[in-house]
Amino acid sequence: MATKLKTIWTDQKFKITCSFLTVVLVTISFGALFEAYWFNWDYLANTNNYLESAELQNKVLTAYDHIDQVYNFYQSEENIRAGNAIDPAAMEAYKWDILAELDLNDPDEMGVSTESEMLTDPDFWEPYADELEAQKKQLINEGLFQYERLKKELEQTQGLSYVINSKGVTNSQPKDANPDDLLKRRVNFTYNKGAISSTLPKMDQFEPLDYAVEPDFQVIIGFDDAYIAEREVLYQAERQEFLWLMSIFVVSLILAAIGMLLSCISAGRKKDNEGVQLLPIDAFWIDAHFLLLLVVETLVVAAIVFFYDQNFPRVVMLMLFAVGAALGLNFLLSLVRILKDRRFGERLLLLKLIKKGWGFIKNQFKKLAVYYNDVMKGSPTVKRLMFWAILLVVLALSVQVPILGVCSFICIIYLLYLGGIKAKKYDGILEGLERIKNGEVDYKLIGYDGALGELADGINAIGDGISLAVSEEVKSQRLKTELLTNVSHDIRTPLTSIITSIDLLKNGNLDPEAKQKYLEILENKAHRLKVLTDDLFEAAKASSGNIEVEFQAVDLEMLMTQGLGEMEEELGNSQLEFITQYPKDLFVVTADGRLLWRVIENLLFNILKYAQKESRVYIEFSKCDADKTGIVVFKNVSAQPLNISPEELMERFKRGDETRNSEGSGLGLAIAKDLMTIQQGELRLEIDGDLFKAAIILPMAE
Repeated sequence: MATKLKTIWTDQKFKITCSFLTVVLVTISFGALFEAYWFNWDYLANTNNYLESAELQNKVLTAYDHIDQVYNFYQSEENIRAGNAIDPAAMEAYKWDILAELDLNDPDEMGVSTESEMLTDPDFWEPYADELEAQKKQLINEGLFQYERLKKELEQTQGLSYVINSKGVTNSQPKDANPDDLLKRRVNFTYNKGAISSTLPKMDQFEPLDYAVEPDFQVIIGFDDAYIAEREVLYQAERQEFLWLMSIFVVSLILAAIGMLLSCISAGRKKDNEGVQLLPIDAFWIDAHFLLLLVVETLVVAAIVFFYDQNFPRVVMLMLFAVGAALGLNFLLSLVRILKDRRFGERLLLLKLIKKGWGFIKNQFKKLAVYYNDVMKGSPTVKRLMFWAILLVVLALSVQVPILGVCSFICIIYLLYLGGIKAKKYDGILEGLERIKNGEVDYKLIGYDGALGELADGINAIGDGISLAVSEEVKSQRLKTELLTNVSHDIRTPLTSIITSIDLLKNGNLDPEAKQKYLEILENKAHRLKVLTDDLFEAAKASSGNIEVEFQAVDLEMLMTQGLGEMEEELGNSQLEFITQYPKDLFVVTADGRLLWRVIENLLFNILKYAQKESRVYIEFSKCDADKTGIVVFKNVSAQPLNISPEELMERFKRGDETRNSEGSGLGLAIAKDLMTIQQGELRLEIDGDLFKAAIILPMAE
């Protein structure tokens, strides 16, 4: 038996059937209850005897009220038009509305002592006579409408007969109605000068019904026996339908409760699996799920009420209720699965938020303790701030301004907290400054923001500047040393040859051929010294910018063609093949043609000196539309390995031939770089293995 039950509880079809039947039965019970109570059948069928029903009592009293209104209050159309049927309270209410618009609510404001004088002062109300007259006409029209409506309702009330006597005037419906006949009917009602009698039980509870205007007002009401008999039959049918609907409601609700119980028992169970099997919906927070369900169910109820008011078919409302019931059952089964899995506490968002909030509070207290130990403890500045804060609070409290004291205390504590942090960071900046001052120029201040962050960034920039200055100074010292070494070497070498040759010539023991040889050496070395001196002079002028520059539009293609033509002999003897790729359109740049040719000449001589013999040299023209510049690139293969960076190669007295066996001074590229700079251009070098590239970049002429 236990095995069969276990199989049933884990059967998916069984669980789906139970859930489906539960929703259907709940929907049926709602439909039955809706039919029973929405139309007040509990009120209409509250007793087994129609003569004791609230429906009949209400019908009789409604008829009496209408008769009293028509014949006692309104009396006649002429009486209404004369204004006698206007309720004085209505006119008083209208006057109060006028006073409210004028913001007059007290008799003293109008110079009177009572409210009745406010409402009856003729001088005050004279400007409002037209408005009051219009209101009176409106009330008269409303009275006429009500008078006709009530008369029509009395005429259309089935089975109703009555005889009234007011001020000696007798009225009846129908005209031949006889008081004695009315008193013999099964249902009658008599009001005679405040006294009530009726064949219906419990009618005396409405006594004295003394809102009649006339004290001698008399009325006898009777309902036709045939009509009452017909209503008794209908009443019993309605009562049986009500009892049937309530039976359906109770039975469906009980069956739905059984189906819900079975669904809860089988929830979370799955065949061949131990433990509780949760669904994806169970991962949702329970309280959040409940609140969402509450919102949706509220919308469902509102939609049902709206559809009823708009006379939608009942099936639409039942479908909406079925959706709400399904969502409610889904939440219940999810809750049951979570309870079975013993994770109720874990799935409460509120509990989790409370724990997080408590953890946050504890963390803040820990931070306060850390803050006190790291910032406030032992700090004279913070102690002084605390003293003045406490003093201000005491002064505020002493002058009986507790709110000021509390607010001041909170503000000062907050400022003290921020000030302590800033003071701590300020100490860090002072420490950083001390370390940089002591030579740790690479030390960085990090973790600062705001004004202190700007200060820290400035100090870091100063450290970077000092570090860069030191680096540049070291580099400058190295360059000076290399400059002295290279200049000494380059000058000493030809000078040594010159001195040796002069000594040999002074001996006089040389034959004419030898003398000619040494004279040629003297001439060559003297020329070498002149070239070196000229290069040094030109390098100095280019570096200082002490050169007159005359900007003009230069056709770079024509300049290159003319220059290559003038150097045709040197290029022909170089054992190099020059390949020039000229542009397709005009290539005009803004530069000094004389200085620009000096740059090109330096690059060409550099190629002639250091390029690999029997190799190709490429000269390419291109334009950059983005920054509107013209570029000429020189490419060649070096004869010697280029184990040097492009930046070092453009330094003075630097050569690609580190052995310094060539005739160059090492100033050509440095001079070219400086000349390009003063022409607002740029010289770029690139080394890729033995491939050497030099590019001159100048702005295009407009």
